[in-house]
Amino acid sequence: MSRIFVGMSGGVDSTVAAALLKDEGHEVVGVTLKLWDEASRCCNLEDIQDARKAAFKLGIKHYVLNMKDDFKKSVVDYFIRSYIKGITPNPCVICNEEIKFRALLQKVKENNFDYAATGHYARIKEKNGKYLLKEARDKTKTQEYFLSRLAPAELKSIIFPLGEYKKSEVVKLAKSLDVYVEKPESQEVCFMHKNETPYEFIKRNSDISMIEKGAFYDSGGGKISDISDSAYFNYTLGQRKGLGISAGKPVYVVKIDAEKKRVVVGDKKEAYAQRFMVSSLNILIPQKKPEFHAKVKVRYKQKKAEAFVSISGSNAEITFREPQFAVTPGQLAVIYRADAVIGSGFIE
Repeated sequence: MSRIFVGMSGGVDSTVAAALLKDEGHEVVGVTLKLWDEASRCCNLEDIQDARKAAFKLGIKHYVLNMKDDFKKSVVDYFIRSYIKGITPNPCVICNEEIKFRALLQKVKENNFDYAATGHYARIKEKNGKYLLKEARDKTKTQEYFLSRLAPAELKSIIFPLGEYKKSEVVKLAKSLDVYVEKPESQEVCFMHKNETPYEFIKRNSDISMIEKGAFYDSGGGKISDISDSAYFNYTLGQRKGLGISAGKPVYVVKIDAEKKRVVVGDKKEAYAQRFMVSSLNILIPQKKPEFHAKVKVRYKQKKAEAFVSISGSNAEITFREPQFAVTPGQLAVIYRADAVIGSGFIE
């Protein structure tokens, strides 16, 4: 049997993941990361206490790792910096890549354990000595999109026990084990207040008093109005609600110009894009040729769309067969073949 560190958040998924591994006879140790105290909906003091209680019920050891400084530098500061630059960050992706799995895998190495495990809904399959990151059985919960920045060498040391389970099955298991805790689903931006806007969070956590708020412009270059109650970096491509402007028709954000402090709005069709560049490629399945057809999605809940991919070093040009809505700089484009992740890169 194996020795496994399990990342435990105090929620149903990670608790059941630990329980399944223990039932298989593995030596399981729970690890909870302390990331952000104030207003957090993930890994705060309450979550740590819930994780500790769950570990006690399961009869496994439990440890807490203080990663607050790393989390602030790698995730929160990145979040603030990205918005001010006019791009929309993806903090969950960065947290998985630079904080959660890095910490767990480091503990695996330091303590001579075999694997790290989490309650993510995804699957890792071995094929001809290589490890593939694949969608989970539950297509409504599958989370491989957020895990696509894991390095190929890391996959062999990671287990996702829930990959073959439906969420409803996991809840039943939790109740049968008496470890079910009624908690809201974790939000992508877990460190913000409920209903808080990026502008409000950034205002509380950095000095933006000298930053000009900016103005709304139409796509023809005409000024519509100044931004009074937030700032240009409070908006993202494709946004329609909450703009607070009267344009005489429905308008969408089609561009954020951070240099000129402009939020450009236009018709919905102007928010579509067919060709774009990605950088910082992370390739999990090397391709024989640098140009190939695949499926790509540019946001978590989007359906995969047919595309042509042309790789050049750590960058790639992606051309959709049909234009896609709100291809947003800063977000992650994930490239697939069937249900397996070929790789991912950040949209320029």
